[in-house]
Amino acid sequence: MTEALEKHRASLAAGEIYNGLWMMSTSQELAKIGSAAGYDYVCLDMQHGFARPSDILRLTDAVRASGPALVTARVAANRFAEIGMLADAGVEAVIVPLVSSVADAEAAASALDYPSRGGDRSWGPTADLMHNAVQDTRDERPLLFVMIENEEGLANVEKICAVPGIDGVYIGPADLAFAVDALPGQPNDAHAEAVARIRTAADVAGIIPGIHCGHGAEAKVRKAQGFRFITSAGDIGAAGRAFREDLATARG
Repeated sequence: MTEALEKHRASLAAGEIYNGLWMMSTSQELAKIGSAAGYDYVCLDMQHGFARPSDILRLTDAVRASGPALVTARVAANRFAEIGMLADAGVEAVIVPLVSSVADAEAAASALDYPSRGGDRSWGPTADLMHNAVQDTRDERPLLFVMIENEEGLANVEKICAVPGIDGVYIGPADLAFAVDALPGQPNDAHAEAVARIRTAADVAGIIPGIHCGHGAEAKVRKAQGFRFITSAGDIGAAGRAFREDLATARG
């Protein structure tokens, strides 16, 4: 994992734009297709998607089998054991939802760092054992993205982005809309201001600004706004659009 992760870390540090595929299903086939298609990262969603701990190893293997995509996962909640489990499974980037305070951000960062680096992580070489390649990983840690998506998180965003160990911030636009008394998917000045504030806070802190998008057209707009870690498709949504388009063509 180390060599691939360090290449991604260097690319992101150099300012490259990463476009990602969001996996809500547990389909190994779709994970392979997404990686082979050239997405820069493939994210396994354990919060609102169907992935569970027992799915993670086979899905990460599927992503790596077809390309060099950054293996990413969103944990279900900001809990020490679950974050550590993803790191043990060889996930290269972890997205933590509902980070509302400096204490939340520090807890997430601590879960990914071993005591030798000032954290609380416990060594569990799950992926290494499965692949018969146990290594010293004390200096290795996945990238960490924290989600700003509620009123408290928005109020604390500048302080959160400055927490050591945070590599990037990831916006959940729908929950952020609710946080500013708006509706998801509808133009709203308060929402646009909140998105801009989060991106600016990330830029000032020198971390990666990320955001969730439902399709490529929206992702292109967010790229122009300065975001660099951009989910540009979801497996279920993209499959549904392709099915409907093909069916309309067949019937038309």
